[in-house]
Amino acid sequence: MFDRAYMDYHEDRFDDCSFLVYRDQQLVGVIPGNIRGDAWYSHGGLTFGGLLLLPKFNRISVVKEVYDALFSSLLAQGVKTAFVKPVPWIYHRVPAEGEIYALNALVQKSCITEVTTTVDLKAELKPSSLRIRGRKRALKAGFSVAQSDGYSSFWEILSARLQDKYERAPVHSCEEMVLLASRFPEQIKLFLVEDGNGDPQGGTVIFEAGNVAHAQYISATAEGMNSGALDLLFLELIERYRNLGLRYFDFGISTEDDGRYLNEQLASFKEGFGGRSVVHHKFEISL
Repeated sequence: MFDRAYMDYHEDRFDDCSFLVYRDQQLVGVIPGNIRGDAWYSHGGLTFGGLLLLPKFNRISVVKEVYDALFSSLLAQGVKTAFVKPVPWIYHRVPAEGEIYALNALVQKSCITEVTTTVDLKAELKPSSLRIRGRKRALKAGFSVAQSDGYSSFWEILSARLQDKYERAPVHSCEEMVLLASRFPEQIKLFLVEDGNGDPQGGTVIFEAGNVAHAQYISATAEGMNSGALDLLFLELIERYRNLGLRYFDFGISTEDDGRYLNEQLASFKEGFGGRSVVHHKFEISL
């Protein structure tokens, strides 16, 4: 997600203001970001960002030193406020939450939290009987799951569902997602649930990132919802990624309005697969 081939598909929408972190002329970290007016943001085109350091250098003293340097540089550019979205711990290669401490220790700051639901693929939490019954219903209806390149069909389902329920469109257009999938075919994959006639009734776009498989988009038709299509889909995908040796299956955020509102029905659905809460932090820092 921090590869320029991913970030720059929408470079026209952001005034990029990313940083490279050096120590003794060695590149040891990056800070993806953009600037708007007198505010700096962990890059607005990414779900999270913050400070990414090589594990060797990810010590709390170094984290504090780098943020001091970042904020000094931003102040020199006339920036008054910084908005930082650290990478959630499930994506870390080594423990790296010193960043949370360093930002929380600042005096002039506030922090909001959002909640994602994540399945620990090595834990023993079992899916609920409701999800299992849904899978049986889908199989009885002749549904099956397969990886696909049918993005246009899925985007029709996704767009209709988002418009009907939330009156909004997907963050990515279908053309953008097809472009990104072509650039990262090993990391971005579409899985569809098809009925006995081969027609798509639901699906999800998965981003594979290190030890995490993240469901970027999830949607189904009315028939698919009623027939347990998503139950079949996610029970199969969770088993797939468990067998591949990944550690986490992340369903994504279930909160709205900067974490103030929890969609309890959505969170409960995800928890039915054995998922539990992981917090995303968003810091607002007055410089």
